[in-house]
Amino acid sequence: MKNFLFIASIIAMSYSSNAQVSGKHIGSTGVGGDLSIQDNNGKMIPIGAKNDTKGTPLFLENWVNGSVVLKNGVKFNNSELNFSLYEDKLYFRRDNQFFVVDGIISEFYLESGEANKPFHFVSGYPSTNTTNDNTYFQVLADGGHYQLLKWQHKKIRDVYSYGGVNESEYVNQEAYYVFERGNKKIWNIGNKINALSIKNTLSIDESIWKAYSEKNNSNAKGEKSLLDFVTYLNAL
Repeated sequence: MKNFLFIASIIAMSYSSNAQVSGKHIGSTGVGGDLSIQDNNGKMIPIGAKNDTKGTPLFLENWVNGSVVLKNGVKFNNSELNFSLYEDKLYFRRDNQFFVVDGIISEFYLESGEANKPFHFVSGYPSTNTTNDNTYFQVLADGGHYQLLKWQHKKIRDVYSYGGVNESEYVNQEAYYVFERGNKKIWNIGNKINALSIKNTLSIDESIWKAYSEKNNSNAKGEKSLLDFVTYLNAL
């Protein structure tokens, strides 16, 4: 390997509001392994990745335009952002090097390729058994009563083959949550992706469920069924 990336000095990025965002090499908080930024073919290897692991620890395949909102209300844009699902950290890229966005982030947006539909991530929700108030959730639906949230994480799984070469790969984990604005409570919906799971978890009144079922397929599964039901609840 070549061009090893050692601990980077802190880089301060000044904006009109005098906010500063610094970047530094994460090092030992990554997955271990090679910390170089290029392999022998010149291919970029993100921090927190091993070049012999299949897949990527990042949320997106490409680095994209995005915007960041800090806890103090300062906002800024960057043309090369990506989110590490392995480390739950937001990165920016500069001069072929990768840096974590320092500072307390309230929320950030990543370009999705669809007009006016960026990927939206927010932190600051109540802690659960598997998350804390620093965990970033993707906001799938928003309204006056409820938010539909998606938690995503990547881990490394070893793949063993008898008589073959052992390999490793990034595996995605996900779960859905509903944040109830009135009570400021977060509900773990789990991996059962259907509207009934929300109805049962939130103890939605049977009359509301019946009215919804008359206009919608209450047996539908998939992320869209969650979106449809939360949208319906927010319209009540």
